[in-house]
Amino acid sequence: MSFTDPAKSQPVSCPQCGTDVEQTPGRGKVKRFCNPSHGRSWRTRMRSAGWL
Repeated sequence: MSFTDPAKSQPVSCPQCGTDVEQTPGRGKVKRFCNPSHGRSWRTRMRSAGWL
C-alpha cells in the first residue's frame, strides 16, 4: 500500500470471495466488495463472530 497514491488506484480484493474489485474513476468511496450480496454476507458473518 502506498500512501502517496489515491486510494482508488490501489488494488482491492473482495474479502468474501477474493476476486479483484474494479474501481470507477472519480469521486466517491472505494468499492470493497464485488457485489452487494457479498458485502451483506461478510458483515453478517463478522457480526456473528463479534467483530462488528
